[in-house]
Amino acid sequence: MLNGEASDAAEPIAVGGKSIPRHQLDFALALGCRAVICLGDGGASTAISLRHAAEAGGARFQAIRGVRELPAAVRGDDQLLVLARGLLPESPYALALLLDTYGILVLPAEAGWGAGFERLDLTAAWGGAMLLPGRLVAQLDELSEDAEPIAGLLRIARQAGVPERPLPESELAEGRWQIVRNREAAHALEPMWLRRRLPAVSPFRPTTWLAALGLRKWASGVTGGEHAVAFTSGISLLVIAGAVGAAWFGLSWVAFAALAFAALAIETSEGLLLLRRSVFAAETKSSRSTFILRVIWDVALIALGTLAIDATRAERLFPPLVTAGLLRSLPPWPEKRWRALAGDRGTFAAVLALAAAIGLTEGAFMVLALLLILLRVAPAAEQRG
Repeated sequence: MLNGEASDAAEPIAVGGKSIPRHQLDFALALGCRAVICLGDGGASTAISLRHAAEAGGARFQAIRGVRELPAAVRGDDQLLVLARGLLPESPYALALLLDTYGILVLPAEAGWGAGFERLDLTAAWGGAMLLPGRLVAQLDELSEDAEPIAGLLRIARQAGVPERPLPESELAEGRWQIVRNREAAHALEPMWLRRRLPAVSPFRPTTWLAALGLRKWASGVTGGEHAVAFTSGISLLVIAGAVGAAWFGLSWVAFAALAFAALAIETSEGLLLLRRSVFAAETKSSRSTFILRVIWDVALIALGTLAIDATRAERLFPPLVTAGLLRSLPPWPEKRWRALAGDRGTFAAVLALAAAIGLTEGAFMVLALLLILLRVAPAAEQRG
């Protein structure tokens, strides 16, 4: 991979908190690249961050400063992926076009040129990416030392007859393939990027729906930050601890309300992890950290219920323990069906907060446990019928 974004900028252009080279790295790793060659200063903070990400993805990293260093870094039997400066590549269609197939991506001339891509001729603009035989790189030695490597490779590839692969104009219109030249442009496209990356959430999962709504409105610029997920996870743990403290001092409704907010923080953390994940990654399951946070939340629910109910020790423990156990063992109901509401932890905590405010905590736990049992039994009864 030859990254066309120079790595010597102190504050690189970023979309969703991730630098353009970092987005390009996701594309390159999805294509199976095992070595990353980046134009610029290898000691810059951007390059160091990119190196760590590349090595975490199983690829070697090398920074070069000019056209003379590239031929020594590429063997004749290699395949070289070249990406243009500022290219934000998130198109599965473009990925499929270059998967193990040599080619130069091209766009319709007017649409491509208007979107900031380099015009090739009257009918086509370069799409900002190409996959070339490594043997062509040796021809860069014929260029002057101050020549631009990517422009030189593009000219060499066209002269060598590398086939052009058309990229539909719809990829531009839908924001999956675009050139980002400055921070103003990056900031302008972030709302669309967030909407595209965050899947639609059913209102029957209100806590997750609220978390997604908040991320779409306020997450620009922080979603890719290394500490964003840790921060929201830490907030959820602090709020859970505060909820237990409030229950200990007899403020049961405050404790359950805090637990509802902790559920929102957990779902926000999960959303941030989803945004940081490569758009080409197949993994869709919840992360291990989110799983652990939800287990801690469930334990806290039992603790709050035990502290809020006024009875013997066994009578205080049994209703919240049964309710939490049923909540953890719920089947994966379709999100768009009303049954999904039963698995929403924030809703559970909000209902319990209202019940605690009027002194009906024990009854609320019993009713919720009964509803969960009925929801588990009803589908089986329908199938037998």
